[in-house]
Amino acid sequence: MSLDYILEELAKDSGTLKPVFQKTLSIYRGGRYDEAFKYFADSVRSRYGKNLAMILSKMDKINPYEIVTQIDVYIGIIREVRTTEAMRQAERRSLVITAFATASVFTLMINFCVVVVFLDTLNNLQFYL
Repeated sequence: MSLDYILEELAKDSGTLKPVFQKTLSIYRGGRYDEAFKYFADSVRSRYGKNLAMILSKMDKINPYEIVTQIDVYIGIIREVRTTEAMRQAERRSLVITAFATASVFTLMINFCVVVVFLDTLNNLQFYL
């Protein structure tokens, strides 16, 4: 499977990145390989885009088994990053919920203390009247 074919398929199946893949393919077909991958990395503007550009640039130079291994590693890294971010987000939500619950309990305790003190003071005032 050639890189040309892979870029065509990626351009067909991608939504937002379709123009980027098409332009990368056009530059690649013009024989300016390094410029094509530099364009892709600059256009995507993310760490994942740079990593994918690096993998794509090596596709014609390494054997298919190594490509599969590289892509599996890349997918694993993306999955780990997403899982870590999801866990951080869940931890933040948990912290916010715990803070609200603690604040509610604290408010109830203060309310109870104020009511008890106020009623006791009211009873003492009635005693003197």
